[in-house]
Formats: sequence, C-alpha cells, structure tokens
Amino acid sequence: MPRDFLRGFTQTPQKVLEIANGDAVEPVWRNELGGLTFRLQGSGSTRFVKWQPHSGVHPARRQDVDLTAEAEKLSWAGHFIRVPRVEDQGENDDAAWLVTEGIDGESAHARRWRADPETAVVAIAAGLRQLHDTVPVKYCPYIGTWLASKLDRAPEPDHLVVCHGDPCVPNTLIAEDGCFAGLVDLAQLGVADRWADLAIATYSISWDINFGRSYDELFFEAYGLEADTERIRAYRRLWDEPD
Repeated sequence: MPRDFLRGFTQTPQKVLEIANGDAVEPVWRNELGGLTFRLQGSGSTRFVKWQPHSGVHPARRQDVDLTAEAEKLSWAGHFIRVPRVEDQGENDDAAWLVTEGIDGESAHARRWRADPETAVVAIAAGLRQLHDTVPVKYCPYIGTWLASKLDRAPEPDHLVVCHGDPCVPNTLIAEDGCFAGLVDLAQLGVADRWADLAIATYSISWDINFGRSYDELFFEAYGLEADTERIRAYRRLWDEPD
C-alpha cells in the first residue's frame, strides 16, 4: 500500500491497541476523513480494525464512514456474497471502530495488481456482477446512499440492483489466482441503478492513483454488458458534484 495514504498518521489509537491484545498492528489505509484501517496479525489469524475519529468530520459526511451501518450491512450482505465477517463494533465520544475477520486476498489497489491491471479489472467487474446478480433487491432494507441527495438529477434507472455504493478500486479483494475474492467498505450499500456502481467503478479504474487509464472496454466485456455512455457520463458528473 503506498505510504502516501498514511500521511498524517502518527500513532496507533489506544482503542486499537486494546483490540489487538498483543497482536502485531500494521496501519494499511487512511481515508480522506482521517479514518484509519489496521491489520492485526497473530496466532495464525488476521483481523482488520477500522477506526474513525469523530473530530473534524462534518455531519453531512458521517454516512460515508458510518461504521455502525457498515457492520449491519456486512452482516446482511454476508448471507449472499463474500464480505468480511464482523467480530465487533463499537463507539465512544471520540471515535467509532469496526473489527472484521480477514479474507484471503489483496486489495485491487495493491502494488501487485496495479502492475497487472487487466487481471484486476476483470476481477473488479466479476465482483460487481456477482453482487448485482446474487444479492436480492426484494429483501434489501437499504437504499444506496451516495446518490440519495442527488436522485432528482439522476437518470431514470435502467435496472435496480443492490449496489456497493463505493465501488472504487481498493474495495475489491483479489485472490492469489487473480480471481475475485470479496468486497469491503460496504457503508453505502443499498438499492440503486446498476449504473451508479458501474460508472464509478470504471471511473475509479482510470484515475492516476489506480491504473491511470480507461479500461472500460475490458471491464464491460468481463461484466457482460454493453457500455451506456450517457448513463456513465451522468453518474460520473453526479459523483463529482460537491455534497
């Protein structure tokens, strides 16, 4: 994981050390709202802790990092698709935390997969296809959240599915053999038009921080759908709008 993502990290929060209970602690990610993810390694097992401080997070952005909601959604979605199993979740006056069991696989943003973008793109497409085909809209109690405040400007839905909600490159895990292994960061999961996921997944793939160019043709071939350029353009424009 590029160390730039950990810029601003100074020390491991005391709560994370308590959760680790002697396990080795490694910071692996820092989000744009100051939240940190740690890998805990010990006794042959791997766990992850997401720790999100409350300080400096505007109320309008809280739903982006709502770990209580994420724990609930992980537990629900885990009945249908491979996601991390929740071990613990809690909150105090300073921060919230979420502890999950590790999944065998690496983020699609890992150096190995950024050096092999075609394999990563196919795995990302396969994971979203599995999510969209497998997780039942009929029984989903959640509405996709990133789009909720912008629905009046969104296209008419093409096909409602249970969307990931933040289908950017790092949120797909890839197994040793290059196949899709699981999904992480489901705080914004919910029912929405499938293009709300597909447009942003392919957008993220093209960012310099990920693979640095468009792989739309390969992605949609792997997903099994013809690209809808008008919907893609519309959802990317909405994504870029300030909240």
